[in-house]
Amino acid sequence: MKKRMGKVRIMVLIVALAMVSILSACSKENTSEPNTSNGAKATNSQPATESASETTNAESETVDPLGKFDPPIEVKIGRTADGFKFEAGESIDKNRVYDFYESDLGVKLINEWIVPGDQYAAKSNVAISSGNIPDVFMVDGIQLRNLVEAGMIEDLTEVYEKYVSEDTKKTVDEDGGYAVNAATIDGKMYAFPAVTQGFWTSNMLWLRQDWLDKLGLTPPKTMDELVHIASEFVKNKPDGVDTYGLGVSKELSQFVVNGFFNGYHSYPFQWVTDSDGKIVYGGIQPETKTAVLALADMYKAGLIDKEFGVKDAAKTREAVIAGKLGMVYSSFGYAFSNIKDLYVNNPDAVLRAYPMPSADGAPAKAYVGPTAGSFWVVKKGFKNPEVVIKLANFFTEHWMVNPKSDYGTGKDSGIMYWQYSILQFNSPLLQVNEHRRVKASFLANEPFDKYPNTSNEYFYLKGMYDYAKNPKDNKNADVQNGWMYNTTFGTPNSGAEVLDYYFTNNQTMTTPLKIASTPTMSQKMPTLTKMEEVFYTKVILGEAGADDFDKFVADWKKQGGDEITAELNN
Repeated sequence: MKKRMGKVRIMVLIVALAMVSILSACSKENTSEPNTSNGAKATNSQPATESASETTNAESETVDPLGKFDPPIEVKIGRTADGFKFEAGESIDKNRVYDFYESDLGVKLINEWIVPGDQYAAKSNVAISSGNIPDVFMVDGIQLRNLVEAGMIEDLTEVYEKYVSEDTKKTVDEDGGYAVNAATIDGKMYAFPAVTQGFWTSNMLWLRQDWLDKLGLTPPKTMDELVHIASEFVKNKPDGVDTYGLGVSKELSQFVVNGFFNGYHSYPFQWVTDSDGKIVYGGIQPETKTAVLALADMYKAGLIDKEFGVKDAAKTREAVIAGKLGMVYSSFGYAFSNIKDLYVNNPDAVLRAYPMPSADGAPAKAYVGPTAGSFWVVKKGFKNPEVVIKLANFFTEHWMVNPKSDYGTGKDSGIMYWQYSILQFNSPLLQVNEHRRVKASFLANEPFDKYPNTSNEYFYLKGMYDYAKNPKDNKNADVQNGWMYNTTFGTPNSGAEVLDYYFTNNQTMTTPLKIASTPTMSQKMPTLTKMEEVFYTKVILGEAGADDFDKFVADWKKQGGDEITAELNN
């Protein structure tokens, strides 16, 4: 499955990867027609006077996940609208997408309120507090729980099971059940989770493959081997300039070396589940102590930039581009940053991604961010709660599985009609699925125009062919893009290929959190995070040591950590 938005999606990906540390809890909206009379009238309860045969017939009745409501129904919604453009005669209240919902699904959407994305949380909170909520709207995890406790929204457990289409269910379930679990409270599913990409945040090890080849080295599988390679890079200066062993920058809380910690089964700045099933903070666990001390050893050995504590991630990228650094941990889309300039400067530069090495032989598991932080709910008492599931099915069918150009992006105008749609969501494995398709096509030498020219696969595959034809033509913009696409989505050892490896081999650790924050977390977590980052930095620099870790843990607990942990486990 794929959501066809072509260059728009590529730009969204670039922006998202540049902000890898930011995971929005309530993201703003971006992201056959058989006429069946049971669509608007189906219920999950039977009048007490119904006979057994009537009940049996109702239960065996075939439900069309895309069945048109007849007569049509009106649905009041709350939504965002940021910078939308329209064809002449169209508006956010009357446009081709809203007409499509009405003509093909029998759903007339009425915008009860519209706000910019940065005002959505405040507006929805006011609506919830007043008790005057739309029929269907999007909420975050905390709002979801508040609505359930107040009895303001419908239980969607039965309508989800009854109406969800095979394609929609497949997409929602791709994350292994996290999204559905996040939408479930006390065993009941109260919302449709707006699943999104979570796996792209996972760290992996990026290496200058040409350096490995030049020095006769193989990619590391253990942390000892990683340290050895870092040492060889520093000693041999493969590009002829002073070289660092491992890229580290001052923003330790922004995932710059998460992969290194993960290699020790440590998860700093993250919440995890312990052996008893309780939510605990990864940054205060014994494994984290071991990992940060290992970084300190590398710093002491001269394998980390002595000035990392005052240099940001941009400086680390500059070192990579200048040929001073050949080993960094980052996300799968590292090449989508200005790292492309490495190739522009040096046509022989080959950047490859590898799974994270492990300290003890047990596979290192990559941390996966939440795949659902936003949820679509239905107002209590709304006659047709199944509408939210049908709207999701409609989005799956017409914007993911069988996208229609009339509702995508205007060929001549460039207007993004898809933005008008609601119930937007995406495959948690979007990049993995794109990689699988592109890799198969590339290895089979299939033409890139087998894919629509509005699809990501079209651009990725075309670029890979451009690069493969003349990899030394590093001044050609098309070839430069091809290097970037091949490094990210191609084969062998692209970023997406490592994501695929993690998923296929169950080497991921997904956040246990169903909500983005708690009252105490909102108030105290920024201070605790800064405390954690400062302490780790001091340890790496040699200004604090193993004996100071216990005091750090005690201070973290005392200054709000224990209170937050209790709230999360309540």
